[in-house]
This record gives sequence, structure tokens and C-alpha cells, in this order.
Amino acid sequence: MIGISQPTNLVLNKARYQRSYLWDVLLPDIGFSLGGFVGLAISQFIQEVSFGDYSIESPNVMRYGPYEASFAGLFKVEPVTMTFIKTMPDIISPYFNAWKNLIVDASGLYQPKANYQKDIYIRFLDSTGLAVGRYKLKGCFPIKFPAYRLNYGSNEVLKVEVQFRTDRIEYEAF
Repeated sequence: MIGISQPTNLVLNKARYQRSYLWDVLLPDIGFSLGGFVGLAISQFIQEVSFGDYSIESPNVMRYGPYEASFAGLFKVEPVTMTFIKTMPDIISPYFNAWKNLIVDASGLYQPKANYQKDIYIRFLDSTGLAVGRYKLKGCFPIKFPAYRLNYGSNEVLKVEVQFRTDRIEYEAF
């Protein structure tokens, strides 16, 4: 008798596997009412994304007679990291500068959270390009803006990394 935990050729032959290059990201529009930036246009320059679902950092522990019992603790979301290729003319730096201006105004005053937190979508695609699942990163904002490593000894396309914080993550299967 075959147990559920034992792989069988029946299952393995029919399974399709997610590829690490079949994904896309939809960044939010920033300052669009003032002639700002369309997130879809900026999203095309993302080369790499690193993110994770919730993790439980420190489970709570309670004494249970002579034993210890663990309980779920605080759910934590790690920062999201995206790598962009820099274009000429530059559209990456102005996009994130506009987002920074939503966080802190010209007087140096922080703005309300609702002004600068935006949702970001990361979709997983199948080999035909159809979306098969989507993560919605709710309440995102950049915490590490583009930093540059320039080098005369290299002829590579310049890449910049941006880190985001997010309040919540939701997964939706299609």
C-alpha cells in the first residue's frame, strides 16, 4: 500500500514545477496625480526579488507540569529586496525620490502612514505566462533607497538594490 508521504510516478509525472524566472512585480503608481510615475513602467526594470512569507521569530514557551509547551508568537515579515537595472535617462532614482518625498516633506516632517504606504503585487507565472498565484504585500514603503557602486574596471549594467518593509502579506491562488 502506498502512503500519502511516498512519492509515486503518477504524481511526479503530472507535476509542473515553478521556475525561478517566471514571475513579475507590480509596483504602485507614485505621485501620479501630479504627473508622477507609473509603477508598471518601473516594474519592468526589476531583475531580482527576494521576499518571504511570515515567520514566527520567538515562539512563546510555557511550563506545562514538568514539560515545556510552545505557542505561536509574533508573526514577522522580513524586508523585501528588489534589484533594479538603472536606465538612461534615469527613471529609477526619480521614482524612489518621489516615494521618499511622500514619507518626509521638504520641511523634514514625517507624513501620515496612509500617504506613503502602498501595496506591491508579486505574481508567479506558469510557462505560458498565465498567473497561477499572487502575493499581495500590503502597506509597503522603501527603507533602503538606491545606493551606487561605480567602478572604472567594469563594463556591466548598473544595478541598484532597494529594500521595503511591509505590514502584511496575503497569498491568493488563481
